Amino acid sequence: MFSDENVAKEINDKFEPVWVSVREVPTVTIDFGNGHKIKRTLHGNVASYVLTADGTIVDILPGLYERDEYVKQLNNLFWVHHYIPLSRNAQVFLADYHREQAQSIKTSGKALEVRPFADMSKMAIEISTKTILRPPGWSAGPKSGVKPTATVEHPDFSKPGELAHWRKLFEDTAVNERERRGPVHAMLLAHPGAKPADVTKQLYREVLHADIDDPYLGLGETLFKDYPFTEDNPEGASKASLGAKHSAPKHSQAI
Repeated sequence: MFSDENVAKEINDKFEPVWVSVREVPTVTIDFGNGHKIKRTLHGNVASYVLTADGTIVDILPGLYERDEYVKQLNNLFWVHHYIPLSRNAQVFLADYHREQAQSIKTSGKALEVRPFADMSKMAIEISTKTILRPPGWSAGPKSGVKPTATVEHPDFSKPGELAHWRKLFEDTAVNERERRGPVHAMLLAHPGAKPADVTKQLYREVLHADIDDPYLGLGETLFKDYPFTEDNPEGASKASLGAKHSAPKHSQAI
């Protein structure tokens, strides 16, 4: 996703990009006992944080997105960030934003869109969530060409063009917007003025279901529950992993 030219341009034009690793990159080695071994990193996850200059979280895009929807959502969050200094109270403004987004997703399954250039109206208006938020589908989104179709099951990861059509990206995008954005808004509403360090562990544990504090990456129960040589089991290994449904993330990306 980040190697796509459209995505890279959107990020570089509107944000100061920063990449943060939230834990060491996990690797696994499988020895087949016949001289053959496989060593690879485990599948991870990412979250895109949009922050103010002082590190306050504006919003978070959880997980991987297909290109066009990611660019659209980044553009929405760019404008939210733009309006913050124009509001009477930044913390109240963000709280109202997250409250209304959480309610929209709960009732309609979709987030509200952010109106661009709301502060350029000829009428003097106060910037608030009522003046900047519009119903889903209000705009056509970014003019990024023909929207790709999800046709590729197993893309070549060295070819961004194929990745743009990867079916899993479209599936993850739908889950992110339908199931994950709502809990993200609720979390940020409950933590006004939060910095990444305040909510990252909760985000990965409760929203992305990847506990970054779990040393066994959610695999403890699988690895140790039925292993007969209990003296070789690390203490608490199976218990430590019961809460993680998926493998732990490699990175968290902050924008």
